[in-house]
Amino acid sequence: MHEAPPPQPTPEWVNAIADRVAALLIERHLCPAGEVWGLARRFLGQPLPYDEVGSGEFLHIVREYDLWDRMPPLDEQERRRVVEFWQRWQDPKTGRFVDPRDPGREVNEKYIVGLLNQLGAGPLYPWTTTSETGEIDPAPFLARAREAPDWERGGWGVASHTGLMALQILRAVEEEGRLELIPALEDGIGLMLSHQGPDGLWGPGTAPLWGRIGGTLKVLSRLYFQLGMPVPRTRELADTLIRQEEDGEFFRCSTDVCIPRNVAEVIAYCLEASDYRRGDLLGTLPRVVEDLRAHVNPDGSMSANRGGPGGIAYGVMYGLGVCGGCLNWIGCRLPDPLLEKRRGAGMRFRPVLRPDGSVRIVARGAEA
Repeated sequence: MHEAPPPQPTPEWVNAIADRVAALLIERHLCPAGEVWGLARRFLGQPLPYDEVGSGEFLHIVREYDLWDRMPPLDEQERRRVVEFWQRWQDPKTGRFVDPRDPGREVNEKYIVGLLNQLGAGPLYPWTTTSETGEIDPAPFLARAREAPDWERGGWGVASHTGLMALQILRAVEEEGRLELIPALEDGIGLMLSHQGPDGLWGPGTAPLWGRIGGTLKVLSRLYFQLGMPVPRTRELADTLIRQEEDGEFFRCSTDVCIPRNVAEVIAYCLEASDYRRGDLLGTLPRVVEDLRAHVNPDGSMSANRGGPGGIAYGVMYGLGVCGGCLNWIGCRLPDPLLEKRRGAGMRFRPVLRPDGSVRIVARGAEA
């Protein structure tokens, strides 16, 4: 257990964000003519009046900030209608989700599944991103982990998708006793790790920095914050984060709020996983806070891209909550979302990184 830094007061402008959340959700994101409760859009100006990402975030924020008394009522009958609405998006033959308004649009399926889980439900049919049949198939997982072109761009997209496949395969091992999947899971996680650069970030040094920090975050989100496995080169990663944040490279590489949000979480990982340069890592966080502040408008709204339209940019709230947790802010009204991460807790099997760099899936309590 690492010693927390001395407590410090939460900046007033940070807590002021919480006062605007409910109004912004209703005024700028909720679809008032939606067929069921909670249909919302994520980004202002998008052509569709709602989508699965905006709707999933809407429900998550209402729950996280206990805004039920500020929202349209959600009784048991309406909850069932919401569940049925999203379940109808699932194709019974493939298990995949399809937007009935635009079958050609790529649906971010994990948000629908997460939304259903938040409502105490789930998909009607078997769901996995590893195949088009609803059955677990490790072959696409291994292929993506080995050679998807996106790894050369830092891996932001492929690391998220491949990491989700790893979770689904491990869940089949845990819940269905599919022990025969363990060798492929070990190989696939090892392949994901093979794309880490010498500086600790994922992808080659020639890849854009925004792609590399995004890929790193996605790997850590799946392998560490969900499964509890630290990754190699944590010290090198800490060195890189300190250098890039001090030089302002993360701020310059993109106007997307995902960058400071991702940097905050990767710094939090380094602070948890090691004592290496702890003071220097903590010293970078005020800069990250200011990077996030650049996305907050004078009216208290937030912009997903600096200078863009103002509404709810959950990445701002998420990143500030992480920074507040690391910096030991007192009375912060933006909760630290990392407190809810599992880090492998409650799982019967866990991935372990061996000294030779290989990965083994071992039973909880067993030696690697």
